[in-house]
Amino acid sequence: MTPALRVGRISHLNMYPLYHHLARAHGEGMVFTDGVPTTLNAQVLDGRLDVSAMSSIEFARNADALRLLPVASISAGGAVDSIQVFSRVPFERLRSVALTPHSATSVALLRVLAGPDVEFVPLTTPPRQALRLTDGVLLIGDEALAGLRTPFAPHHTDLGEMWAARTGLPMVFAVWAVRTDLPERLEPALERLTALLTEARLRYEADPDRVVAAAAERFPFPPEFIAAYFTRLRYGFGAAERRGLERFLELAREAGELRELPALAAA
Repeated sequence: MTPALRVGRISHLNMYPLYHHLARAHGEGMVFTDGVPTTLNAQVLDGRLDVSAMSSIEFARNADALRLLPVASISAGGAVDSIQVFSRVPFERLRSVALTPHSATSVALLRVLAGPDVEFVPLTTPPRQALRLTDGVLLIGDEALAGLRTPFAPHHTDLGEMWAARTGLPMVFAVWAVRTDLPERLEPALERLTALLTEARLRYEADPDRVVAAAAERFPFPPEFIAAYFTRLRYGFGAAERRGLERFLELAREAGELRELPALAAA
């Protein structure tokens, strides 16, 4: 019996438009593992997963062991809602930020945007409590969305919006990558996954209301909030996303977050 392709799935709402249509592939030569980006990153790198959506900065840091699948991403052309710095002071006055443990790309992006002088510390307490000791808290995913719906700080800054204002380019938060040592017998399953990712994106774009309704049954947000949030996100990986990713990685290297720039597959 041929082993199944081990696929990572980001468990946040932001990936649901793809995963809603991928669910039927479970057991058909693929087995899925859900997790937050940092967990999935680690599982791909240590060999517990074969392929996953993973933080774009972690792909770049480990590009010698990974192959980019240039068919899907999590990107945004402006405000993204689910990557926020909640703070006691305006963004330009930040001196310290407590960082979510769940995202690598957002931390690197914050360093690019905030500069070298802002102190980063781990987030080890609830965000409200952390703000007693730091100027800001970086949250991602469903935690950031919950913070927008129930504000707990005087200021919040959307890092996707700030990136777009500074660069005029999309921000690619996550890419799909596969281990370069994937056994040849799993290549057919990988080809099927690649085709399904494109199919899932197109099916979502053709009928987003169906996905919104399903997401509202699974996540603790009302349909109208989810629908508005989904309009912020992009799931393809075309020429614009490749340019945005290239620019992010260039700036991440300048900020000390990346040692070498990887070669990216053509869009």
